[in-house]
Amino acid sequence: MKERFFAIVLIALLTACSRKADQAPSETTGSASTQRAASYSPRIGVGVNTGARTCIAIQNSSLQSGSPVTLVTPLAPQSFVQAQVTGPSSAACPVSKDLNPALSSYDVKAEQGSSQKLVPIIAVVGASTPFSTSNNLVQADLDQNGKTETFRACTAPDGYHLTAWGGSSLTGTLLWHGYYYEPDNPGTGPACTPKEATGP
Repeated sequence: MKERFFAIVLIALLTACSRKADQAPSETTGSASTQRAASYSPRIGVGVNTGARTCIAIQNSSLQSGSPVTLVTPLAPQSFVQAQVTGPSSAACPVSKDLNPALSSYDVKAEQGSSQKLVPIIAVVGASTPFSTSNNLVQADLDQNGKTETFRACTAPDGYHLTAWGGSSLTGTLLWHGYYYEPDNPGTGPACTPKEATGP
């Protein structure tokens, strides 16, 4: 009788451990991928120079006037300019078809020069991270850990998918994904890979 009781308890314990082991990887993977994506969302947004103003839309409602931002033009040849947030926009930055309530819009002003008019911009906010250009590609060490991040834009039917990568674009780790809406886009960028179109 005792042996039967212990056998039942042992089976119950093994079943419980097995269920926990089956669940653990998916929960951990989902959590890690959410944290990785979320950690860049308040730091990287989408922007445009309309001619009348330069603005960005980003998942960060706490940017202050004077906050530094680097405006990266991800279409070839890539370039970047340093800028500052001048304050919240009076109207949504016109980079998406439908206003995402999670995004906040800010007006920005370049310190010197300006970004190209009516082309997608990747806006990186935060303290001055060293940005540089090599072979017409912009790169930076966003986390100041000695590793290089790169940027890319690819053509979609009605706009551009914008991405930031840890390491080289396409072969590195996809860190951030944004979308720049432009109806009747003439298709001036490279075609998107499936990974670029869905994001991290």
